[in-house]
Formats: sequence, C-alpha cells, structure tokens
Amino acid sequence: MIRSCAQATAAELAKLFGLPAVVAAVFGTIGAAVAITGALAASPVGANEPVAVVLQAVPYLQAGTISLGVLAAGTEYADGQIHRTLLCVPGRLAVPAAKTLAYLAWAAVTAVAALAVGLLTARIALATRDVPVVTDGFPWKVVGAAAYLALIGLLGLALAALLRAVVSALVVTLSLVLVASPVLDAVTPHARYLPDRAGGLLYLPDPAPVLTPVTGLLVLLGWVVVIGSGAAAAFRRRDA
Repeated sequence: MIRSCAQATAAELAKLFGLPAVVAAVFGTIGAAVAITGALAASPVGANEPVAVVLQAVPYLQAGTISLGVLAAGTEYADGQIHRTLLCVPGRLAVPAAKTLAYLAWAAVTAVAALAVGLLTARIALATRDVPVVTDGFPWKVVGAAAYLALIGLLGLALAALLRAVVSALVVTLSLVLVASPVLDAVTPHARYLPDRAGGLLYLPDPAPVLTPVTGLLVLLGWVVVIGSGAAAAFRRRDA
C-alpha cells in the first residue's frame, strides 16, 4: 500500500508539472506576490515593515493555492483521465492520497517562493521610500502564512474531489473565502469559525481572542477533514 501510494504520488507530481494551468497558477501566484507587495510597500500610507507588507498580501495570494488544489483534484474529471488513473492505481484511497501529497508539495514550494519574493520586493520598494528596514528576529508569521496558503488550498482540493468539476469547485471555494467570509465577518462574530478566518490565525492575531493559532488550525483542518471525508466516501462508492 505504501509503495503503491509512493508511486502514485510520484506520478501525480509529474502529471501536475505537465499541466499548463498548474504552471500558470504557480507563476501567477509568484507574480501576484511581486505586484501586490510592491504596490503596498510603495504606498505612502502602507506598512513600513516588509513582513507586515507580505502578510497584507496573503488574502490575495490564497486564490493561487486554492486554484492549485482544485486543479490537482478536478482536472482529470474534465477529460475522463481519471478512468486511466484508476486502472493504473486500483486502490481507490491511494488515488486521493497521492493527489493530496502531490498538491501539498506543489503548494508548499509555491507559497514559500511567493512569500520569499514578496519579502524581497517589499524590502526593495521600502528602500526606494528611504524607509529603514527593521528586522525583528526570525519571521515566524511568514512561516505561518506559508502553512496557511498550503492548507487553505486543501479546501479547494476536497471540494473539487467532491464536486468532480474544476469550475464549480473554484467558484464555491473562492466565493467562500473572498466574498462570503468578509461579508459574514462584518455581521456576526461566528464568522471566525470559517476556514479562512480560523486558519488566518496562523499569521494574524485574533482581534477578540477566542481562538488561538492552534485551535484556529484545528478548525481549518476540521473543515478539510469533513469535506475530504465526504469526497473520499463518494469516491469509493461511485464509478469515477
């Protein structure tokens, strides 16, 4: 089982590398990090510290890793390639496990690269404003932001596996984190239990300290586990 999953993961990694949409999502996320952090740092009313600038860009960059997650799980349903995958990997649960591991590898590299480039861009942009760069130890919040970016994409992956459609999963996931979450946050404190709000505590403090970074992480993972369990159960029952 472990050997089969490892082989399937290697195949999924190579498969993602061969998808132009995946490559575009990776470089699009990195490019967005450059553009957004550059604009924020160049603004005279923006933050004056590189880490703070990068953290302000994370809500926008999550669209990139969510797209990666959706593409990792949903692309094969569009052209029927999932049938060939199942012929090569008969173990039903080995397939979603391999897709998840392959996504996490791609998402981790994308998140780290985007945030690193964003930090560099912010430093350069702040230097053009003659703003002294202050470094306060290791930027652990950036590490938390990278973890968040990778994990929030798992939500898109789980929804794509459940819905078996790229467009539908993208619309649902992006609508949840970019539209519904800000709207609900303005009208009810219970919005803190939405996946992006709870997971965001990995890099941002809670204005009303109800959740901690650890409990926020658990809430985000809970969303992923519930939706992912439904997707896995449906995957085992139905013909792909």
